[in-house]
Amino acid sequence: MLVKLQLAAVVAALMLHQVSSSSSAPSSSSKKTAASSYAPVGFVPPASPTVVSSFRPKQQSGWPSAANHPARVRSQIARSVESQLFGRKKGGGVKTNKSSATSTSAPVTRNGKIQIKMLETVPRIGQAGDIIFVSSAVFQNQLQRQQKARLISAEEVAQIEKEKEADNQAQLEAAMATKQMIDDAMEAKPHDNEHSVCGIALEMKRRAGPEGSLFGGISPKMVMDALALTFPEGSWDGKQVKLTSVKDMDGQDVKKKDIKHLGDYLMSVSLGRDVEASFILSVSAE
Repeated sequence: MLVKLQLAAVVAALMLHQVSSSSSAPSSSSKKTAASSYAPVGFVPPASPTVVSSFRPKQQSGWPSAANHPARVRSQIARSVESQLFGRKKGGGVKTNKSSATSTSAPVTRNGKIQIKMLETVPRIGQAGDIIFVSSAVFQNQLQRQQKARLISAEEVAQIEKEKEADNQAQLEAAMATKQMIDDAMEAKPHDNEHSVCGIALEMKRRAGPEGSLFGGISPKMVMDALALTFPEGSWDGKQVKLTSVKDMDGQDVKKKDIKHLGDYLMSVSLGRDVEASFILSVSAE
C-alpha cells in the first residue's frame, strides 16, 4: 500500500512538471505571429530646427526701386489730388479739403493746375492774399504742407471779387471826396498864375535865412502829413496815396521833391483809384 502511494506521488509530480514546461515555452506558431508583427525600420534623420526671429530686413529705398519709380510717384500724387478734389463721402456729395473750410464745392482747375489762395508770401510763387493757379505737386508738397496756401472754390472767388469791387468803389468815392475838399480850399484862396491850378490849398511856415533858404527843407512826407492835418476828413491811407510831383512856379521840377526855399509850388498828389489832385503849396517864413 505504501509503495502504491509513493508511485502515485511520483506520477503526479511528473505530470505537474510536464504541464508547467508546456505553459512556459511558446509555441512555434506564436513565435511566427510575434515575429511578423514587427516590421524592420530604416534610419530616419532628425528634422532641422525652425529658427524664429523678429528681425526683418529693411526695404532699402533707392533707384530703381518699384516703390519710388517716377511714374508711380506721379500717379500717386495725381490720385491723391483727385481724391482731395473729387472724392466722395459715404453719405454722398463732394469731399472738400479741410484747409478750405469755407469752400462749398471743388476748387477750379485749369490746364492741369488748381486754383489756390495764398495765406503767406512765398518768393517766386505769390503774395499773401493772391488767388493763383499752381501745379498740384507744388501745392501738395510745398504750400499745403507748410500751410502757406489753401484750395479755393469758384464760389469763394466770386464772393471775393464782389467784395473787392465794393471796396474799390468805396475807395474811389473817398478819393473823389478828398479831391473835392482840395478844390474847395483852392477856390477860397485863388492864385493868379499861368498854370491850370487856380488857388492855394495848403500853407506851411518854416524858419528861413535872409535869402529865403529853409532850415532843413520840406520833404514829401512833411507835405502829406500837412495835408492830413489840414483835411482830416480826407482819405490819406493806402500805398497809392502819395506825392507825385513838385514844381516851382516856372514849371521846373524840384530835385528829389525836397523844397529848400520859400515861395509857391505846384503840387500833384495821387489819391488812389486813378484820382489825382493838383494844388499850390505856399511856403512862408515864420
